[in-house]
Amino acid sequence: MSGRLGRVLQFHLRLYQVLGFHGLPLPGDGNPARTRRRLMAWSLFLLISLSALVLTCLFSGDEFLYRGDMFGCANDALKYVFAELAVLAIYLETLSSQRHLANFWWLHFKLSGQKVGLVSLRSEFLQFRRYLIFLYAMMGAEVAIHLGLWQYQALTHHMLLFWSTYEPLVWLTYLRNLQFVLHLELLREQLTGLEREMGLLAEYSRFASETGRSFPGFESFLRRRLVQKQRIYSHVYDMLKCFQGAFNFSILAVLLTINIRIAVDCYFMYYSIYNNVINNDYYLIVPALLEIPAFIYASQSCMVVVPRIAHQLHNIVTDSGCCSCPDLSLQIQNFSLQLLHQPVRIDCLGLTILDCSLLTRMACSVGTYMIYTIQFIPKFSNTYM
Repeated sequence: MSGRLGRVLQFHLRLYQVLGFHGLPLPGDGNPARTRRRLMAWSLFLLISLSALVLTCLFSGDEFLYRGDMFGCANDALKYVFAELAVLAIYLETLSSQRHLANFWWLHFKLSGQKVGLVSLRSEFLQFRRYLIFLYAMMGAEVAIHLGLWQYQALTHHMLLFWSTYEPLVWLTYLRNLQFVLHLELLREQLTGLEREMGLLAEYSRFASETGRSFPGFESFLRRRLVQKQRIYSHVYDMLKCFQGAFNFSILAVLLTINIRIAVDCYFMYYSIYNNVINNDYYLIVPALLEIPAFIYASQSCMVVVPRIAHQLHNIVTDSGCCSCPDLSLQIQNFSLQLLHQPVRIDCLGLTILDCSLLTRMACSVGTYMIYTIQFIPKFSNTYM
């Protein structure tokens, strides 16, 4: 990575390096080639270590899995299996998608110029406020619920073994999800900046049309500025493609892991209540309930900007007085076609668009299988085992 990073961005990218999620050296790192090799070796080490941990938990004779009945045991095993799926996707993608990630950051620095190194710390906090709120709200909620829960819940041997091994996997999936949010925020920043500049062009043309005041070559000026904005949009679209190339598989794995955890904890919550089992650790799904909406909100925030850019584009006045210019009209048509054929569509391997409708489908799927679980719960009791 070349260029300059703000302090907030530098700190959080360093955090992702420590977690093995970011395999690129940061600006200022000495000997970038050696740093990259070390980061890749660290990611590989974490992949092997965490996979060994999950296998130990699944096949150990100790109480990593709930031994009270088969239903609880299957729920815990399901959590470990999907956590391992997420770990494999995260670290294998980190090792194999260096080129896409490097291109993303190269485009980011190209579009941002040198502004990132000159802003104040307060401006950086404002710039990344949504990401920071999501990140530290999740961390605070997770820690607070753990501290509160274990004041009232008896810490059995099984719970100690399960949560001491499963909780690190939970944090990894949460932080990877928020890494997606960080990159989407950078993408949204470029799109909203483009929207503001298109709005200024529309205001310039409207003012010139209404007042008849302009300067020689005003039409050519507008056309040149449109060409420039079209190139910027092309770079932003390339950033989107690089983001999808760098994170496609891990997006699917992380969202699936979080969704499975929510689902099985909902099933086990009802099962515990039905069988009068004193177990309150299902309250720990509360942070998980915030994770998928946070990512979907960041994704939706990017996608809704493009129609607003198109609206500002067609607000540019071309057919009156000083702004009458066939070349300008042709340029607007060309830009419109680009917006049509290069939409900002954030999806998951092409399977589903990551917008707010996905939340509805997830809630419906959990509710549907809750109904199935309620119907079969009597057969999961010890009388039937």
